[in-house]
Amino acid sequence: MLKIEAKKTLPGFNLDVRLTADSGILAILGPSGSGKTMTLQSVAGLMKPDEGYVEVNGRVLFDSENKINLPVQKRKVGFVFQHYALFPHLNVWDNIAYGLKDRPKEEIKAKIKQLLKTMNIDGLEGRYPRQLSAGQQQRVAIARALAPDPDVLLLDEPFSALDPLLKERLELELLDLQKVFGGSILFVTHDLNEGYKLGSMVAVYHSGAIIQHDKKENVFAHPANRNVAKMTGMRNLIEGVIAGINGENVTVTIPSWATSLRVVSQRAGDYYLNQEIILGIRPEYIHIKEKQGENVLPAQTIHKMEGIASINYRFHINSDASEKRYMEAVISKSGVNPLPKDSDCYLYLHPELLVIMAE
Repeated sequence: MLKIEAKKTLPGFNLDVRLTADSGILAILGPSGSGKTMTLQSVAGLMKPDEGYVEVNGRVLFDSENKINLPVQKRKVGFVFQHYALFPHLNVWDNIAYGLKDRPKEEIKAKIKQLLKTMNIDGLEGRYPRQLSAGQQQRVAIARALAPDPDVLLLDEPFSALDPLLKERLELELLDLQKVFGGSILFVTHDLNEGYKLGSMVAVYHSGAIIQHDKKENVFAHPANRNVAKMTGMRNLIEGVIAGINGENVTVTIPSWATSLRVVSQRAGDYYLNQEIILGIRPEYIHIKEKQGENVLPAQTIHKMEGIASINYRFHINSDASEKRYMEAVISKSGVNPLPKDSDCYLYLHPELLVIMAE
């Protein structure tokens, strides 16, 4: 288990985070400059927090109160940087062997052969980084990080420079690698789909703090607030008021739309009458209906962008007095006939796919 508490004050920025990670992959999401990489650096010993505590499997790596600060080489932490940071003057074999200098030669040889096979790069051991593709460099970087048998593996956006097909293949390899590795993996990413596919837990960062840290299903289905909702892809957010609660059925009045919607929520007991809330729904969850009904809103298309398998729409709700506010929807081409711009339609917001958040 990995435990982190880190506080660091820099000009114009404060880092103040606490998180734990069991064996498995913890996906760290957040915008640039929110403190994600600084957290990894605190664990690896590349940055010293002003205050804090870092512990891996019961072994204290850093404790500001007791003045413990183990050097990088003694922390048993593997770090894969965003741009891999391979040594250009060393071939693949020597890059992987870099952290194994103090071990017997036969042990080093056996370890490198095992990693070459595990990472699907056997046969490349004599090549230099400039002779490798981006995917091969990434595999070498992970092999080098794993060579000293670390207790925790830190991955700082390792797939950001890869094309989609290669990225998907390496994501699957990372999941297979986790089964072999068995330790904690902290995985920093900007990609929501990547974070959801790979992480069993998710930590969402914002302005140097963690604003939600939970199982991925809970973070994406029940964002804690507006910021988490936006960062996890829930782009449709509207202010509402709790008008009724009956078991798991919650009636929410939307003043801006002069209407009410029914929401089915397992957390209905957490809310109260007349409470001001935020109501959200993902673009993928909005459907088009042919006629009016419960949770169906008359709307008009204002923008349309066609993709390979789906169409991204922006809709204006007819009852909304604001011309600048809109709803986004991603509609599969197999579902309905494409709508032309400025056409009238009905949008269905499924009660079980709407999410209530405290304002």
